Amino acid sequence: MDPSGQRPPLRPPLSIRRRLLAALLALLALAGGLAAALGYLAARAEIDTLLDEELRQVALSVRELARLDTERIERSAQRPEQRLQVQIDDARSGRQYRSRDLAALPPAAAEGFRDLVLAGATWRVYALRHDVQTVQVAQPLALRRERALQATLRIVAPLALLVPVTALLLWWIVGRALAPLASLGAQLQARRPDAIAPLPLAGVPAEARALVEALNDLLQRLAAAFEQQRRLTADAAHALRTPLTAVTLQAQLAQRAADAEQRAAALERLLAGVRRASHLTAQLLALARLAPEAAQAPAEPLDLAALAADVLEELRPIATDRAIALEADLPPAAPYVGRGEALRLALTNALDNALRYTPCGGRVRLRLVPVDGGWCLEVGDNGPGLAAAERERAFERFYRSPQASSTGSGLGLAIVREVAQLHGGSASLHDGLEGRGLALRWLLRS
Repeated sequence: MDPSGQRPPLRPPLSIRRRLLAALLALLALAGGLAAALGYLAARAEIDTLLDEELRQVALSVRELARLDTERIERSAQRPEQRLQVQIDDARSGRQYRSRDLAALPPAAAEGFRDLVLAGATWRVYALRHDVQTVQVAQPLALRRERALQATLRIVAPLALLVPVTALLLWWIVGRALAPLASLGAQLQARRPDAIAPLPLAGVPAEARALVEALNDLLQRLAAAFEQQRRLTADAAHALRTPLTAVTLQAQLAQRAADAEQRAAALERLLAGVRRASHLTAQLLALARLAPEAAQAPAEPLDLAALAADVLEELRPIATDRAIALEADLPPAAPYVGRGEALRLALTNALDNALRYTPCGGRVRLRLVPVDGGWCLEVGDNGPGLAAAERERAFERFYRSPQASSTGSGLGLAIVREVAQLHGGSASLHDGLEGRGLALRWLLRS
């Protein structure tokens, strides 16, 4: 924001078409200019060669004349296309002939070509000696430059006329090339806010395919997140309806109690109902934390043995209160790379579930053993157990066995399986300690 508190105006979006056309036209102009320059240099070199040869031929022709035909030489020198100056110096007689009324050419030190300045202009001169005579033929270099420029213009002029046509063709070609991107943008703009179906890949150019695939991956994760939230909302509404109704009825009974004893009993039942609702709410919140967004939290190095020991110490007072022997079989260290909070939540649910269904005086044991590519956690008890036919259904949300107590929520094992799958593992139920009870075994892969 600027000092006045207003947002600065947004920059207009960059146009790929305009940038591409500007680059192509600039490249075309550069190539045309370079071609013109090279063409001019080539034409000048060719003309220089040709006219140098013409100067030499004129000098040879003059030398071969038995008698100087000055009129013929003068007529040749005055031709507009040549504009030559012919000068003959006779060392014996001291006479000098010049075909044009210009300053005399300085004596030539040797035969051959040279450049000199004469009458304010640069001339190309060829000198040739014959007995006592020296023939010099000169031509202005401006004439050569003019002819080279004319030759270059004859080549470049058609190209200049083609530039507008080329620009229009480039505009059309670039537009056709970018049409799939424009179509993709139109598809995205036309979508409803709740449309999360993947974009079709048919007809998408290779340059935009990675972008569309990334968008489809994002849409797929959004769909999974929306489905997770929908299921969580539906599960919460279904799970909280019964305990809240019970709490309401128990509160009404407490209001209508005739004496203090009945009121105390009603309040006790009300408190138990509140505890069940609170436990269920905590489990639902735990499931919410395992949503796809939370599952993307980065994995970190940790010690599974230390984490398991911490959870055991947290739940030991519950086991002591019910006279349950809480045993542990843990290695000195268990290095692992995972999501510590999710693992702690799952292990707490697994042990709490075992303590909840193990009768007073029973046993609960936590074992941690290495397996190929990971670790195996096992929580076993010697409680009433669960029939083999019900063990797979026990991982479903809100499933509770008909023989189960009324204190559970039916979410503990579902949380354990989700955490196991989050870490590339699995969770399953087996026979418990001493051939009785139940053992929850879950694998954590690296």
